[in-house]
Amino acid sequence: MNIFKRYMTPLLVSAGLLAMAALAGCGGGGDQGREPILGLPGATLSSLAITPATATVAIGAGQQFTAIATYSDGSSQDVSAKAAWTSATPAAATVNASSGVAAGVTAGNSNITATFGGKSAAAQLTVSPATLTAIAITPLTPSIAVGGTQQFAVSGSFSDGATRDVTAVSVFASASPATASMDAGGLALGKIAGTAQITATTGTLTASTVLTVTPAVLLSIAVTPQNPTVLIAATRQLAVIATYSDSSTADVTSGSTFVSATPASSSVASGGLVTGVSAGTSVMTASFSGKTAGTTVTVPAATLVSIAVTPGTASIAVGGVQQFVATATYSDNSNAIITNSAIWTSGTVANAAVLNTGIATGIAAGTSSITATAAGQSGSALLTVTSVAIPPVINPINLGRAAPFGVLAGTSITNNSGGTTLITGDVGSPSQTVDPTQAAGFNNYKSGAILAGAMTDLQAAITDGNSRICDVTFAGGIDLGGQTFGPGVYCYAGAISITGTLTLNGPGVYIFRTALTLNSTVNSVVALNNGATADNVTWLPVGPTTLAANSVFKGNILGQSAAITVGDNTTLLNGRVLTAAAVTLRNNQITK
Repeated sequence: MNIFKRYMTPLLVSAGLLAMAALAGCGGGGDQGREPILGLPGATLSSLAITPATATVAIGAGQQFTAIATYSDGSSQDVSAKAAWTSATPAAATVNASSGVAAGVTAGNSNITATFGGKSAAAQLTVSPATLTAIAITPLTPSIAVGGTQQFAVSGSFSDGATRDVTAVSVFASASPATASMDAGGLALGKIAGTAQITATTGTLTASTVLTVTPAVLLSIAVTPQNPTVLIAATRQLAVIATYSDSSTADVTSGSTFVSATPASSSVASGGLVTGVSAGTSVMTASFSGKTAGTTVTVPAATLVSIAVTPGTASIAVGGVQQFVATATYSDNSNAIITNSAIWTSGTVANAAVLNTGIATGIAAGTSSITATAAGQSGSALLTVTSVAIPPVINPINLGRAAPFGVLAGTSITNNSGGTTLITGDVGSPSQTVDPTQAAGFNNYKSGAILAGAMTDLQAAITDGNSRICDVTFAGGIDLGGQTFGPGVYCYAGAISITGTLTLNGPGVYIFRTALTLNSTVNSVVALNNGATADNVTWLPVGPTTLAANSVFKGNILGQSAAITVGDNTTLLNGRVLTAAAVTLRNNQITK
């Protein structure tokens, strides 16, 4: 390896010799005025030494000198980058004033001196009369992936028959910097797939090679969440996130295979949905494109004692659908939604059919008992099928004067400078670090009656949402990922998280309330099916909301007094971010 490449600045050659002006050869400057780096407290600088003490280079070649400081406590330190370097005879050899890299100019000798902390030391450099006759760049046929790097080196052939490393005194260039960029030390970075000619110039001599940049390669995968707890008959969606050589990430859950080490404790479906079977632990291993990762699932010893199916009564027209939710209660008084793992049956199949996801369909006018069964327990709800559609019972939440806003913050909006945030809707906040970019026809309010009115109506909407009667009440938190929900009011005492995909199925109003936080994981999705609309989806967290990077979120987030953070490249297509506190944005697309 070339010992000069990370210190030497490029030099130009004129008339076959290297003009070392770029090295600031004989000038002063440097760092002798700075405080020395001390060893232990109270230690002082005792001496300074240069290595090597003597060296010989050819004309056009370089030599790295190193300055070593020794302190009164016996410690020593490399201070080459902090010392001031000078050449006594710059006509023979120059030295970079701040790095200690010397280069031969003409045959002769020069003392190279380093000064640091009031101490000085010198080394002797001899420049032989040999001249540079040819150069070669290596490697000859390099290939890297997008995001990868390649270090190039240049070797020089001299008139005395010697071959030396001249990387430090070479100038590098990429003919296609969009494909691969080059730094001054000869390090290439792959940016996009393709080829780029890499050229090294040393004096008047040049050498080149072609660098091939291949598509980004998979470096690793990770399973999330790590070490989850899943109750008996409950489910938890696992997600697999891939990281590539260009630092990008992608959700590869659908293309991964999953294996449970102990399926008697917890099983896992092909899509990564884990089901608790019996008390114990099991390692879940995911595999994707030759990479593996795992997580440990724990199933507590609590037993399932009852199942409740909600809504308890429902009515749909012939051909209509109704999403039922099965909630299990356990011996430790905990709860879990087991909709996806329960066995669903219809008591009168001539009137209604039910899928294994809890979605019932009206067949003919009449009634049917819809039953969910798991771990020896059952719960039922009554479904009435009519020949005429029944309008939804729950009215949408009225946002009033807050409705025109895509982003509304009572205290401040922090938006990244130079990003790609685009708000299709009004924006309002008294303090904005960088005004978010807005689609044409919308306004940004920082004060005045319109902003004040929107904040007032936001609080009224939050009060309305919190007053709705809960269809499902949960004593703890929940991960909604991998679940399917029908219209209703869902209330949780713990945090709401979304890992993977949450599906909202069917027309009507959806209200999700949590006494704690609302969080989504990287690449999570809120999906709307069979007539569900984002305007009728409301999220009411008491605590802060954090949407992770690259998420696709739907619905209106209404924060009473807690901050909302929208992760990098997260989109809220048909949704709003409204809070009396602060909002943080980063490269987000938000359409009200």
